[in-house]
Amino acid sequence: GLFVDGGDRRAKLSQFWMLLVLSATIAAGGVIGDATPAVIGAMIVAPLATPIYGVALATAVGAPKRLRAAFLLLTAGIAVNILIGVLVGLLATHRMPLDANPQIIGRTAPTVLDLIVAVATGIAGSFALTRRDVSNILAGVAIAISLVPVLAVVGTTFGAGPFHLARGAPILFPNNLDAITLAAPPLLPASRTR
Repeated sequence: GLFVDGGDRRAKLSQFWMLLVLSATIAAGGVIGDATPAVIGAMIVAPLATPIYGVALATAVGAPKRLRAAFLLLTAGIAVNILIGVLVGLLATHRMPLDANPQIIGRTAPTVLDLIVAVATGIAGSFALTRRDVSNILAGVAIAISLVPVLAVVGTTFGAGPFHLARGAPILFPNNLDAITLAAPPLLPASRTR
């Protein structure tokens, strides 16, 4: 489900935090080391889709209590992602200069194309959640494409510098998050039947 308050809440939360820490570590290492396979792996593991779609669905159906819980989980998840990126950035200063790293440069100068991709991933993820014949994993990967590497860039640039790069990614992340959240509600109410 899209909310952690149903069923075994403790198991859901422990799974969320374990996967989040692992995906954030993999993403930060992949970004700072310019390792595309690692970044892709982090997208597959990342669990951020759960609270993002929880926020979108709770908003669409008018569930303020669930909206608050999903928003708090999302905010905490974002903070942990960035913190792990900062730590990796501080520890990996021997890597290539960040201002020459394509994984970082591509995520520090937001464009209209980034917004279009974020909207498309929001719709793709929502579609995956509403269809029984499409894996739920697709929804998580769709979200992770626009968010997980960006959060890794935010953290690693704050941790390792240069700080002028750290200004671009924090602009891209909320734009992507807003686009995904706004694109999701039209399809999500159907997922309540799953």
